Amino acid sequence: MFKKGQKLYSITHQKCPHCHEGDFFEGSFFKAEVKERCPVCDSPYTKEVGFYQGSYYVVYALGVAVFVAIWVFIELFLPWVGFDGILYAVLTALIISAPFIYPLSKIIWANFFFHYNFGKTEKTHGETVKGEL
Repeated sequence: MFKKGQKLYSITHQKCPHCHEGDFFEGSFFKAEVKERCPVCDSPYTKEVGFYQGSYYVVYALGVAVFVAIWVFIELFLPWVGFDGILYAVLTALIISAPFIYPLSKIIWANFFFHYNFGKTEKTHGETVKGEL
């Protein structure tokens, strides 16, 4: 559905934003620990210390999206549910989706700042890393 070179490919497959081949997370997706460097192209996954603190904005936006989606669904298809029911449904959905939203926010944040390089990647100090064209 998504092809290499598209940011959505990197996000949906949890791959390196630079080469779209190396894994972005250590271990499982739920662990949410970002690797320091790509195992394929050796590009760093951070620009500075505390880089991923900005992903909190993305977590907030994704949480609001879940809230709005649940609220609209209940208002359209279950209009007899009151405020308490909506509140419990939203809280349940946010608790269940939290293990997905947190790591997803990190890879979305990284894709805002890192771009696909089609086989060439540069290290932070200007040294060229081997790549295919």
